[in-house]
Amino acid sequence: MPSLDPKAGNRYLTIAGAPVQVLEVHEGIMVLQGLASDNRLCVPAAYPLQPFDQGKAAWEIRPAPYSSRSKVKGLLAPNKALAPIIDAMLLKGGMTMRGIVRELRRKASAACRGKDLKANVRARLYWLRKRGHRIRWNGQERVQAAPTPAARSASRLTGS
Repeated sequence: MPSLDPKAGNRYLTIAGAPVQVLEVHEGIMVLQGLASDNRLCVPAAYPLQPFDQGKAAWEIRPAPYSSRSKVKGLLAPNKALAPIIDAMLLKGGMTMRGIVRELRRKASAACRGKDLKANVRARLYWLRKRGHRIRWNGQERVQAAPTPAARSASRLTGS
């Protein structure tokens, strides 16, 4: 079967009848996007393609093919709040400042971009101290925030 000279942006059918669109053509490599599944494939430049014919396609084409993230900014998931994650680690205790920052970066990586995580942890320590928690550092630089009896009774009264 003769292969066409594929051009970026044009639609074709593979040998199996899968509808694809050529995204890029480089030296020896072609990047295809499946129009039925939105999968991206890297294939050799000599990969045999057929002219596009809707009737010969083995699968239905999706009504709205893939669009890059830059076009769909409103649909991205919102960032996780850092305060509840930090508070949980501080109240649990047994972690160093470095360990808290590492776990925070792992659990909420998108929300951490461009932020000073150590400053966020220090701010949460300050906030907990202002609310009546006792901050304990042990000999190995591990930190724990423990509620004092006054803080416990105040939280019961306010319901928080």
